[in-house]
Amino acid sequence: MSANIPSDIISDILTRLPVKSLTRFKSVSKSMLAFLGNPEFVKQHLKRANLKNPNLVLKHDSKLFYVEDEEWSKARRLPLPFSLCLEKVEISGSCNGILCISDQQCNQDIFLLNPSTGVFKHLPFSGFDIAAVENSFTTMGFGYHQAEDDYKVIRCVYIYDKPFIDIDSYECEARVYSLKAGEWKDIGAIPYHLGYKAAIWLGNDFLIWKATIGLGRTGRYLIVSYDMSKEEFKEIPQPNVNYNDELHMEVSVFDGLLSTFYLSKYDEAHIWSMKEYGVTDSWELRFVIKLPWRVENYNYILLKPLTILKNGEILIEAGEKARILHDPKKDSYRIINPIRGVPRRFLVTPIVGSLVSPFDYHQG
Repeated sequence: MSANIPSDIISDILTRLPVKSLTRFKSVSKSMLAFLGNPEFVKQHLKRANLKNPNLVLKHDSKLFYVEDEEWSKARRLPLPFSLCLEKVEISGSCNGILCISDQQCNQDIFLLNPSTGVFKHLPFSGFDIAAVENSFTTMGFGYHQAEDDYKVIRCVYIYDKPFIDIDSYECEARVYSLKAGEWKDIGAIPYHLGYKAAIWLGNDFLIWKATIGLGRTGRYLIVSYDMSKEEFKEIPQPNVNYNDELHMEVSVFDGLLSTFYLSKYDEAHIWSMKEYGVTDSWELRFVIKLPWRVENYNYILLKPLTILKNGEILIEAGEKARILHDPKKDSYRIINPIRGVPRRFLVTPIVGSLVSPFDYHQG
């Protein structure tokens, strides 16, 4: 690309740029297009992008908006050419800058979309043996399988014998799609009732769900993982927390660590992280957050810590109404200013801006 500047220096400079700028450079020359599409460059760009604060995908009804400026000040509407294939648009997971999109219902249409580049892939039908019907439930997961350098989508379908009476009486089937192989694989039934929300990719070979056993006062929360290498589900022991009827639990990833959020009706959130994956004694209480009274009319069950920013602030979502930044060092809060170009009510998915293509499995 240049006779005077070494290619490694050019690469180092370009990995620091946002995808929006790099997309413009692709039209400069064929050599630049090939350089920016090189799998090794894509990996290095992703590695550096993960050191920055994330971009945001905002969901309002079945519309998606994308925020990619550092100030989170403006959004652009994401074109979804495939949206007519879905009864509604749901984000069914995200990984390395790619969204998994479906309706998480009976429809088997699933799409992988990079919102930074606009490139998307329509996955082949999973071909379940059991048909999704009225009393059915679907949950999804999407992640990068490091051991095989592959992206995988898992889709689980539950059909209830006694809906709203016995949540643990069901027929279940699960299948995994490999981007590398380009096909679905039947992995049989699941010994757990996974939650409706999509799985969280842990950043390695594991997908994590919140799961449940039983209903109402007799029910309890579980943390369940799917090991993409062993192709098996396993319950993960939780920290030693005393449950009560007014405690809500969610799972996520903070700083690359499996984390749990215990949210109290009395406006307090406890964030625990598992320092060594799979080791029960490694759970550590990292933050106790007193939530601000300024967020009006919120339901504590909707409160959700999303991510830790590079300055140490914690991004917290209060349902569709507000986004809060909490500084645990100063014990202070600030509500994020309205974002231009998007309706006032929306849900947030943090995502890294990347060049990873849903057509190229070797760009993890």
